[in-house]
Amino acid sequence: MASLAPNEYPDALFALVDGEVKPTELTRGPWSHGVMHGGPICGLLAWILEKKLNREDLVCTRLTVEILSGVPVENLAASSEVIKNGKQTAVVEASISRQGKMLARATSQWLARPGEIVVNGEEVPDIPTVRADPGSHPDIEYPRPGFNADAVDLRILSGSTEEPGPGLIWARLDHPLVAGESPSLFQQVATLSDLGAAVGWENADDDQPLINTDVTLQLLREPQNEWVLFESNVQRVTNNLACCKTTLTDQAGLLGWVLQSQMVAPSNIQF
Repeated sequence: MASLAPNEYPDALFALVDGEVKPTELTRGPWSHGVMHGGPICGLLAWILEKKLNREDLVCTRLTVEILSGVPVENLAASSEVIKNGKQTAVVEASISRQGKMLARATSQWLARPGEIVVNGEEVPDIPTVRADPGSHPDIEYPRPGFNADAVDLRILSGSTEEPGPGLIWARLDHPLVAGESPSLFQQVATLSDLGAAVGWENADDDQPLINTDVTLQLLREPQNEWVLFESNVQRVTNNLACCKTTLTDQAGLLGWVLQSQMVAPSNIQF
């Protein structure tokens, strides 16, 4: 498939077609160019969950996404169920599948909307004016268009999404999640959440890459706006398993955390 010029890129990460969800090229990840990045998977499931619950008096405080298989950039079926719908709490589940095979699923907890934010007294670093350009890195063949290089706007304070080591990076979603809709702040931060593993990227021994199989997003409140600061690092005590831990901040202070279970990437995954 020939690369598209930037002015030919899709308008959104997903479109709705004949009752199914159609991913666009903006969802593609670097592991295999025909497979979606984990970020759009999390964002799509967040969109399904929020649509299903449809309550403005509650906010999502925990979203856990399990990636059961590589999710192809092909039409997907969505399903969802409200497990509990109480006065101040709710639990909602969702999944995406193709041809009857479940590919990813999510559980979420929703609590009563918080009151006034207690502003963190710590100073939050400014957002750099220069946008990062992951697609120009000589050692990583990002799909163009694709999620890392084209769907998000990254502003680096320290580290890199292409080099090992802890990182401190501002991020925002640069395209609508679903065509014809404005994504909620929850949908935006959910779509960004999988980037923690790139911001804090580390390899196992012998330079074997680590890949995450899940994402747990814990929120204290909704973001103030589209910009979220990722402070990410990987911790491990064995060669084959690890956890990427991310602290999320916005311009009002502490926002929440992301945890991602990691294992050594299977040898048949392209990178």
